[in-house]
Amino acid sequence: MVWGTIIAAYLFLAGLSAGAFLTSSFVDRKYPNAVIVRVTGRLISPVLMGIGLLLLIVDAEAGLKNPLRFIYLFTNFNSVMTIGTYFISFFMMAAAYVALMEILKKKVNKIVEYIGIVFAIATAMYTGFLIGVIATVPLWNTAVLPILFVVSALSTGIAGTMLVSLFFSKKEVHQVLSVKKVHLSLLAVEVFLIFTMFLITSTSNEAAAESVASLVTGEYMLLFWIGLIAVGLLLPILLESLELWNARKLSHSEAGLQVAVAGSHGIAGTLVTESAVLVGGFILRFLLLSAAVPIAFL
Repeated sequence: MVWGTIIAAYLFLAGLSAGAFLTSSFVDRKYPNAVIVRVTGRLISPVLMGIGLLLLIVDAEAGLKNPLRFIYLFTNFNSVMTIGTYFISFFMMAAAYVALMEILKKKVNKIVEYIGIVFAIATAMYTGFLIGVIATVPLWNTAVLPILFVVSALSTGIAGTMLVSLFFSKKEVHQVLSVKKVHLSLLAVEVFLIFTMFLITSTSNEAAAESVASLVTGEYMLLFWIGLIAVGLLLPILLESLELWNARKLSHSEAGLQVAVAGSHGIAGTLVTESAVLVGGFILRFLLLSAAVPIAFL
């Protein structure tokens, strides 16, 4: 592995944090009465980002011995890491402010929220660009990767927000059907992007082909096909589709509509769906780091 498991966790948490913030903003506009879902997304966002940054600092052992080294992250404007540091910093400040306003039950300044939305998207993209700019690793060095990470960030953000919200308001979780429809679309797009990226990169050079082979038929085959594709993507797609189908059928009868409004259907399915998406989101990043084969220079 070029980078360790801690970096995979950092990339996962950063994307999850950005996705949760964006989910809360979407819910706030689409479902103003879904207060629990909105507040949940806003509260977990800065917490997850903070944990991710802590993991990054722990992984940078030299930085712990020499904390001043981190100052260079703000001064080297030729580095993608410097640009990303500013993205994360602005996002973290906006997310922390919004979360504080929710805790104090005060109105959120819309300008700050819009800034948070912009930098949440930038943060999600940065997690892909961070490794994507490394030209010596062809599995990462593709324009598809940042798009894949943004889609995955949105998907895991929805999953994390819904999963936590489920313990506080089952009713609200099953009323935000537009969020579930978006989630289903994101999962389908993620499957498409993964295999598109593999198809493009595997034909570029020997190192790329070796990386893809280790995932599809080699060392990481079981984790890829069972952990990521089956559990992390196809299972949530199936369960989300069934839940949306059942919700549609329930809405066609008065008794069924009352059940749907009460949020007393699909609880177990939602729990499994969102948990599986989170597992798949981490496995995706772990596999991309683990299977990366650099180009050998003679």
